[in-house]
Amino acid sequence: MERILFIILWLIAPTTLALGSEKECQIADSTQAIVASIVLSTPTDVLYSSFGHCALRMQYPSENLDYCFSLEMGTGALDYYEFLSGKAKAAVVAVPTKEYLDSYKSEGRGVTEHILNLTHTEKQLLWQNLDEEMVKPPHLTFNLLNTNCVMMCYLMVKNSLINEQMEFGQLPEVLSHDNGDIIRYNSQDSPWGEFIFMSIFGASSDKHFDIEYKLSPKMLVEVLDSTRFVAENGTSRPAFTGEVITHNAATVIPKPSWMSPTIFFTILLIIVIIVTLLEWKCNLSAPAKIIDVILLSGQTIFGIILLYMSISANLFGMHWNWYLIPFNPLPLIIWLFFRKSKSMKTVYLAYSIILLAFVMATPYLSQLDMPHQLITTSFLIRCLSHYVKIKKLGCKA
Repeated sequence: MERILFIILWLIAPTTLALGSEKECQIADSTQAIVASIVLSTPTDVLYSSFGHCALRMQYPSENLDYCFSLEMGTGALDYYEFLSGKAKAAVVAVPTKEYLDSYKSEGRGVTEHILNLTHTEKQLLWQNLDEEMVKPPHLTFNLLNTNCVMMCYLMVKNSLINEQMEFGQLPEVLSHDNGDIIRYNSQDSPWGEFIFMSIFGASSDKHFDIEYKLSPKMLVEVLDSTRFVAENGTSRPAFTGEVITHNAATVIPKPSWMSPTIFFTILLIIVIIVTLLEWKCNLSAPAKIIDVILLSGQTIFGIILLYMSISANLFGMHWNWYLIPFNPLPLIIWLFFRKSKSMKTVYLAYSIILLAFVMATPYLSQLDMPHQLITTSFLIRCLSHYVKIKKLGCKA
């Protein structure tokens, strides 16, 4: 249906697609028949929308055409799993604007609209590109770096420019930081989201991707607000007209849980220290055995997930993950097969040295942070405890 509407739109639009004619573009601009804009929605406390959302709104008032084009994926339990595994499929959908705005209002999310300063012919091309993408079935593998709502909006606008290019102006200071800092900035209101994202982001944290791969929905609007469209002859104009429309005021503001990862894993570390002291000072080994089972089980499960995310999933792309050093199934395998061997003393010592070095590397690797290293320190204490116990027993023998 939208395809037919666009064809009608294309035929009755008050200008032709003579792309090289500056005069025709100026005439077309004076009619303002089509309105193109970026619609920005505030974040939620749901993981895959914790950065917010953006879409492109296309209006042709004289023909009562008004749609928001949005990159969407499913929202069911299976879709959530596929999102985390980097296999979620997404597609551009066209939603009547009233329906689009009402859905966000019902969720308590704020929505603002920023009018794009494109020529009429560029708006026609933008609508055509959106229309052609919309009729395709879900085929885009969602990726938090380069296949998301931000990249859809950015690339669609960029590809609609005719004999022009984008020239960035004053950029937010955070964009000069590495990728790890960008993820932390974008997820600062979601500590557990930040913990999950940094767990799987891997060595890419230390890299500096191009600006378009660093943008969140909010940052996209901030960047375009100082961006200009520059023509081949050197003339330029702002990317936005300056007109901002507020549709919904945010009534639901995501609030970080008081039980942040840092607090949670600090409590875990304190428990580990206490049970280790009880083991050595009071000869109570049962609590230590329980905490060892919890730590080793958690380490193995989390390690398998990280291994899968690093070599198979595509949520952030495939890459080396530094957290595979403390989180991997190898310690469990070694313990199962060699726990009664005398060589376990050497294994505990070697792994303790590795864990200590890993903790000391925190200031030098952007992926490493306090919550994860609190867990690593818990592993380190228990490894050292086992090493000392085996050494002590060996001396007595």
